[in-house]
Amino acid sequence: MFSYLRLIYYLFRPRTVFLRRTSNGLGDNLLLTALLPEMRKRMPAHKIVVETPWVELFTANPHADWVTDKHIKTTKRHTKPVYRVEKRGDRPFLEQMMSHIDSEGAVAPHIYLTEDEIQYAGDEYPGRYIVICPTGKNLFSSNRREWGLDRFQDLRDLLSEYRFIQVGLARDQLLSNVVDARGLAVRESAAIIQNAWFFLGLEGGFMHVSRAVDTRSVIIFGGYILPEVSGYPENVNISSEADCSPCYNSHVSRTPCDCMKCMKAISPGMVYDRIRLEFIESDRRGE
Repeated sequence: MFSYLRLIYYLFRPRTVFLRRTSNGLGDNLLLTALLPEMRKRMPAHKIVVETPWVELFTANPHADWVTDKHIKTTKRHTKPVYRVEKRGDRPFLEQMMSHIDSEGAVAPHIYLTEDEIQYAGDEYPGRYIVICPTGKNLFSSNRREWGLDRFQDLRDLLSEYRFIQVGLARDQLLSNVVDARGLAVRESAAIIQNAWFFLGLEGGFMHVSRAVDTRSVIIFGGYILPEVSGYPENVNISSEADCSPCYNSHVSRTPCDCMKCMKAISPGMVYDRIRLEFIESDRRGE
């Protein structure tokens, strides 16, 4: 009852703006957090309401006045920051989304973790570690984002002296010689990632989560989508374009790829070499 009364209050309050999700995906909803600081700066007298199925991503966010998983009938006060990528050269996701509020500034998503959440993750998973998520969401992209569990396992074995923690869905297959942190709530996973040396995974939701807690990542893109479209320059982005790349289309779901040429071209040894260069050698030099 209270939530509906609050909804009515904001609907009838003239100085209220609504930021609406564009999909149910973790990454798409997390990207909304990148728009909030600029909206708050431009409309300090307005209340900002966020509509999202991922309410927990906005916990403690100082730029949102209310976050709801209820869909409010679209009004002229709604901002729905859609992006469209159909061909090479299309602008990055975030740049397109920011254009809906007439801004082109350099931005990134952000999750505001509490001190208790960070402390809990530190107590449960002490010491240095690498977070790994070897699977991605494939309802839209089918297998085209997947590098393969065998390759991730081979890479993990090449890094045998380091501790790994695996996050993701409870149903994901567990790699060998990793600490199992699958099936946790997204904020718990985010806190584990924030305390990590770096994150290792695929283009998708956890890539955005890692950026949102300021942890560098090693992301295997293959050729499905270009790093300059959905990735972050702070990360180690590993891509390999085939003659059919990129095949991503933001508005067309994909059937399974039979050849996976772009992913097969990336070997565990190649990824290991990039990790050694970007993290291990820098760490040994004390950088």
